[in-house]
Amino acid sequence: MLHLKTARLARWQVRLLCYSGGLLWVTGAIWLFLHNFGQIEGAFGPQTNPAEPWMMRLHGAAMLAALLGAGSLLVVHVWRGWHYRSQRVLGLMLTIIVGLLILSGYLLYYVGDEALRPLISAGHWIAGLIILPIFILHYRRGRRSRA
Repeated sequence: MLHLKTARLARWQVRLLCYSGGLLWVTGAIWLFLHNFGQIEGAFGPQTNPAEPWMMRLHGAAMLAALLGAGSLLVVHVWRGWHYRSQRVLGLMLTIIVGLLILSGYLLYYVGDEALRPLISAGHWIAGLIILPIFILHYRRGRRSRA
């Protein structure tokens, strides 16, 4: 159901964004942990944990769904939501962080500049970690304002 007079999301949008965003956050956090602390000892020294590439595959699959959800927000939610001053700062922060995550994810996947890779990677995972509390605050504040 589309709520034409408000910035309220349809139920499918909320579910898509919560599930795909949650999966993105969890797989990214697990990958980050495995990449930094989860190496295993192989015959020739430390090796990548076998779960690490699977986390990236799941992360990429969740990203496809999350991009669909983020695109659906632009049609109504972002434009109508701009009128709600109490949500403006958090909504703008989320929009900017999502944009940075999309750009940095693209650069990590497609651009092979090894000199910039550590900087892009750090920016990507820092943005990814901080988006969750901002999203939760934005979501709860939106629910509270409707009540």
